[in-house]
Amino acid sequence: MKPSLLSRLATGASAALLAVTGLALGGAPAHARTYHGPYVQPMFSYADGWRVDQHVRELADVNGDGRLDVVGFGHSGVHVGYAQLDGSFTDPVLKLRNFGTVQGWDNSRHVRTVADVDGDGREDLVGFGNAGVYVSYARSDGSFTPATVKLRQFGRDQGWRVDQHPREVVDLVGNGTADIVGFGYSGVTVAHGQTDRTFIGAGKRTDSYGYSRGWRVGEHPRMLADVDGDGAADIVGFGDAGAWVSYFSVAGDTFTTPQLLVRDFGSQQGWRVGDHPRELGDVNGDGRADIVGFGHRGVSVAYSQGYASFSPVALKAADFGRVQGWRGERHLRTLADVDGDGIQDLVGFGSAGVHTAQGRADSTFGAPFLKVPYFGYDDGWTEARYPRLLGDTNGDGREDIVGFGHSDTYVALLS
Repeated sequence: MKPSLLSRLATGASAALLAVTGLALGGAPAHARTYHGPYVQPMFSYADGWRVDQHVRELADVNGDGRLDVVGFGHSGVHVGYAQLDGSFTDPVLKLRNFGTVQGWDNSRHVRTVADVDGDGREDLVGFGNAGVYVSYARSDGSFTPATVKLRQFGRDQGWRVDQHPREVVDLVGNGTADIVGFGYSGVTVAHGQTDRTFIGAGKRTDSYGYSRGWRVGEHPRMLADVDGDGAADIVGFGDAGAWVSYFSVAGDTFTTPQLLVRDFGSQQGWRVGDHPRELGDVNGDGRADIVGFGHRGVSVAYSQGYASFSPVALKAADFGRVQGWRGERHLRTLADVDGDGIQDLVGFGSAGVHTAQGRADSTFGAPFLKVPYFGYDDGWTEARYPRLLGDTNGDGREDIVGFGHSDTYVALLS
């Protein structure tokens, strides 16, 4: 099971927007002493030299077995720990001597991620470097092809900057092959991945959502998800006045003119990137992504009702908000399907551990509760040093927790 699109967008260059806080404990943090989960493995950890500001760690299925592996863009290149049926990982192996800091890759200049850009069911290594888009394709034997420049666009040499121009690799048209979507200076540029390992149709699809139109990485999140249920990914941009939406037309290979469909979730209504996470996910199981915001009083939702229509914004959970003690600099909040029912649930990494609230088909949430008494701020977990990811690592359809701690990687299988 692949991680949600949201999980993807929260990695890579977006790490700069996550909570940054110092370690308040002396010596090894408390999580090294209090975790009693099934799997603790000495890999991809802070003590091993892995750093959030230098290295990228993701969960991705690079061998096509339906389980998400750990992929780390480290110092000497790309390391992979393969997921096993029991929820553990194999010892990491250096699979490619590229995309590492030794080869000049720098989080402040370059984006590195993983996505299936040739549609073979295995996720490939993708890097937005100086010259453009580099790709190393995953092979069936577990190896990767040499990294080559596949597209001389979207790179630093073409003027793209991490702090100004978000770039994502997502299946835009719903054909099983990931495409490149870049929010550039003057608008949104797209290039479609192909099964023959090329990219076609590189060009601008809309003049909106770009830096020249006032959109800023630190103020205006821009996301991609299928909000009308037609199988194609659409743009939702959280601007000053609220949520703007542009729908992707597969037939026309373009985005519709932006519409301000929800006059909420914007900076004018008090929403801030560092304090109030906003996400897209199907939280009622109707096949359409909804707008979910972790705000001051709790979780507010605008449910998609099809093309160009959302329900009025309503407070759906009086928890996970600032009023209840949640802080952007301490507590990561997101969406994930932790019970395997096909509906996204609320997940919050709080002070005491991981809290969840079940998404329901009747457009409500279950009562929030402490699901896992680990991975919390009180045990020393901070995004500045110890990232935590969600994804199905054992192939049972439920997203699990993987935490990269001080001396080990910790796994909690959710049920």
